[in-house]
Amino acid sequence: MSAPAIGPAFSTLDAAIAVLSLVVTVWIGLRVKRYVGTIEDYLVASRGMGLYVGAASLLSTEVGIITYMYQAQFGFVAGFSAFAVGLITLAVCLLVGRTGFVITRLREMEILTVPQYFEKRYGRSVRVLAGVLMAFGGSLNLGIFPIIEARFLAVVTGIPARYVGWTMAALLLIALAYTAIGGMVSLIVTNYVQYVFLAAGTVIVTLVCLREVGWGGMVAAVESHGGGQGFDPIADLGVGFIFWQVLLWIALMTVWQSVAMRTFSTRDAAVGKRMFTLTGFLFLGRAILPMAWGIAALAFFWGRATPAVVPPAPTPIARIAQVDARLALTFSRDLDEGRLERALPQVELLDRLARAEEPRSPEAARFVEKASERRGEIGLLAMPWMLAATLPSGLLGLMLAGMLAASISTYAGYFLGWSAIIAQDIVGPLLSRGAPVVSGAEGGLVSEPAVPPGSFALPSPGLSNRAQLRLTQVTIVALTLFIMVWSLVYHLPGPAFFYLQVTANLFMAPTLVAVVGGLYWRRASAAGAAFAFVLGALTSLAYLVPSLRVGVATAGNLSWALAVGGFVAGSVLVPSRPVTGGAEKRP
Repeated sequence: MSAPAIGPAFSTLDAAIAVLSLVVTVWIGLRVKRYVGTIEDYLVASRGMGLYVGAASLLSTEVGIITYMYQAQFGFVAGFSAFAVGLITLAVCLLVGRTGFVITRLREMEILTVPQYFEKRYGRSVRVLAGVLMAFGGSLNLGIFPIIEARFLAVVTGIPARYVGWTMAALLLIALAYTAIGGMVSLIVTNYVQYVFLAAGTVIVTLVCLREVGWGGMVAAVESHGGGQGFDPIADLGVGFIFWQVLLWIALMTVWQSVAMRTFSTRDAAVGKRMFTLTGFLFLGRAILPMAWGIAALAFFWGRATPAVVPPAPTPIARIAQVDARLALTFSRDLDEGRLERALPQVELLDRLARAEEPRSPEAARFVEKASERRGEIGLLAMPWMLAATLPSGLLGLMLAGMLAASISTYAGYFLGWSAIIAQDIVGPLLSRGAPVVSGAEGGLVSEPAVPPGSFALPSPGLSNRAQLRLTQVTIVALTLFIMVWSLVYHLPGPAFFYLQVTANLFMAPTLVAVVGGLYWRRASAAGAAFAFVLGALTSLAYLVPSLRVGVATAGNLSWALAVGGFVAGSVLVPSRPVTGGAEKRP
């Protein structure tokens, strides 16, 4: 007989702690409005960010409730093999920090957004194309944050399901309030405060996991219920997936807009390099700790479970169908009530029976896929349900304060990053009348006569400073409305971890290829950059359409292959030429 439904012990004290943390964050964020006077203040905080503030700001922006949930889900379904992604992240951060690969050159140019570099190197059309794809992919990436995070809050606080949408809207509005007003200055100041709450929440959850199941219990759960997987990342995840992760994390640490804006905000390139070296170990914890929470949740609920009974039926396929029908009757209710110990054995039984018949029955493959989807759904909610069942009053509030701090800082950072792209690199250049800037035949730069040698123009020539600020703020509001709608209508084609990485890959592969090619290859041309962006986005877009059944590793690696191939072919076949009409080639 299964355990009773889990009821969150969320108390008035917990609510007071969580609300107080939000009030402090918003108050501080609004207080710094007076320090914002120009677009450079707004987007890169006048390039005055130091090492420790920068590291705290970078980590806070890249950790949210959704980060904890998708990493925990990945740990739940992949076991200890998921840790490989955290180790890759650490290695990439140390590489970038030690060598300054890409980030040093971009910081020294004093640009405000990554696509701004494309205009100086390839021309305005490439800047706008890159901006469109980056804004599109970034908005899709951000689009599932609210509904997943609202589900977390509904679980740990006991908010009724009918109020999940309002919870989502409240989270977005809080982040919108001070981001639209204070920009990067608000982010840097509030991120430092949020980092304190974030660290406290992370420590609390980790200690709870160790207390409830222990390391031995986690290992035993993966051994018993991982289907022979969970310990060998090469065998479990595949060489292709791991190779894609290396490429993707190099791009994320160099040209992902919210990360790049932290680089652009540092005092100088040397501080930027040291920031990545320091942050690498923090990013390792960002990955491995939530993955361990997911494994702990697996052990916790299996410890409360009883084996599922195989139903009597005349044929193996009929037995499989009966298990699936039995699951269909109770699965959603079990998720909503936290009875995961009842759902897990049924899903495991369905998977085991279907895999035994899969080689002989194509019909069984459909049930294997359904079992995998249901295991992923359980994995997404297992960690919050475990916390709701184990954290006492007071600690639950502190944990939630840390989670909310992480979430608000992520929304704020992403709002600023993607709105800057939309306003500064799409709308601004299309509205402005300034002459474009393109690459020369030898890979050199062609500049407007009014731009001093060696410097970069404002991102939107022809628009006043005030107009650029207002345009960015309006874009933040529009972006908020979009993701509220998208998170309610889109159905994920697989684990949230894969969706988030593929939507990032949609523009990360061509962006890094075009940046590296422009910085280090003199023959790089505008046509090559355009081909890279168009071709590199195709397979990632294909993954987002479930009916096409494109695998995540296939989509990721093909994006990189097509981006590199298109960039090289386009640059060789269509070299850049000097522009006419008044612009002169810079020596």
